[in-house]
Amino acid sequence: MTANATPERTQWVSRAEWVADGVAMLEIWYGQNALMACYLVEGTRRALIDTGTTDSPTQAIAPALAKLGRRIEDIDLVLNTHGHVDHAWGNADLKRHAPNAPISLHAADIFLRHQTSLLEFWHKRRLAAGDIDAAAMASHTQQLAELADAPAYFPIPDRTHAGGDVIDLGGGQTIHVVHTPGHTPGSCSFYVPRARALLGGDSLTGSAGEGRFPLLSNVVTYRQTVLDVQHLDVEFVGPAHRYPFRPPAATVVTPARQGDLARTVLADTLTTALDIEAGTAEAWQANRHGPRRALVADALIRVGARLGIDLFGSDHARAAVGLWLDVFGAPPHSPA
Repeated sequence: MTANATPERTQWVSRAEWVADGVAMLEIWYGQNALMACYLVEGTRRALIDTGTTDSPTQAIAPALAKLGRRIEDIDLVLNTHGHVDHAWGNADLKRHAPNAPISLHAADIFLRHQTSLLEFWHKRRLAAGDIDAAAMASHTQQLAELADAPAYFPIPDRTHAGGDVIDLGGGQTIHVVHTPGHTPGSCSFYVPRARALLGGDSLTGSAGEGRFPLLSNVVTYRQTVLDVQHLDVEFVGPAHRYPFRPPAATVVTPARQGDLARTVLADTLTTALDIEAGTAEAWQANRHGPRRALVADALIRVGARLGIDLFGSDHARAAVGLWLDVFGAPPHSPA
């Protein structure tokens, strides 16, 4: 996800495979080796989980479905895991293929269709990390004014879903909506009981490593999210990206996690979230009156030691520890 436009795509490649009972993974490569996964859940009706970037449905999802002997025109329902660029920006294009398929998004993420929302998201994270100076603050204010009347990234959804909803696709196939905020306020995962499959988008990110770190907007709700999903009976976990296992990790070649690896990714997500909190708490307790940037640096060392990786090059890690410092009561960073 970027704060500006859809990533430039030089080529599209798609792959499709059945990964669980009535569940198929559609892997989409776009731009410079960027990968995300959408999912098809099939009963007597068909639901598509996420639509990718602006032209993903035409360029990649339709060809991927064709490899399964399915047509994009036969999609009956779209469920967005959340409102980010690589998950919901394809909604308008999908509608051109399947105009009668309602598109559903959690109400708390509808604000993400506005261009100012991404600007505010990145600004809040930079503030938490102590990376905003007076010039950056002035630029942010100007950009907000310029984008006030900008067109939306994606249409208003036809309907909304919420945690606890059950969607009946017929033929004994149901989807249970699990509200899993933290990445975004309205992030949701979709649990398919018959397949014992949990399709989480970016809600459950495994561990940290291989250039990845949980991208969070709220660390407290994220902690609760990863606690809440531990009780689910899973045989398959389907994230949107190749999130790594806890180091030392083998090469991650697919978003799919099956069997013991599915349960491992849930455990890794939990222990990583708790280690981010604990390492930041240690830094706060050691020097709670220190300047924000020094606290962030100390927290990165302590969290990195717990995870077994160097975090100093990770903006996501800087933001996550900064957000925990806000929770602990650290004074806000004041732009110089």
